[in-house]
Amino acid sequence: MNMRWAGYLITAFGLINWRYQNSFAKGAPLLIFGVSLMIAAWVPQLAKPLSSKVGITVVGLCVLFFVVLAFIN
Repeated sequence: MNMRWAGYLITAFGLINWRYQNSFAKGAPLLIFGVSLMIAAWVPQLAKPLSSKVGITVVGLCVLFFVVLAFIN
């Protein structure tokens, strides 16, 4: 469930960057990663590896990277 919330967060940051900062180059990677994370969280074959310790660590680092990327001008 937390992976879905992280996907919603990154998707929202991507849409905000795309619309209000007029930066498709900055918003598109955020949007693509967020949507793919939400889809992966809903598909059981993809959700199982995401819920392992390694999967949680990798996704957590990616989410942290994209959140920092969203706020850097």
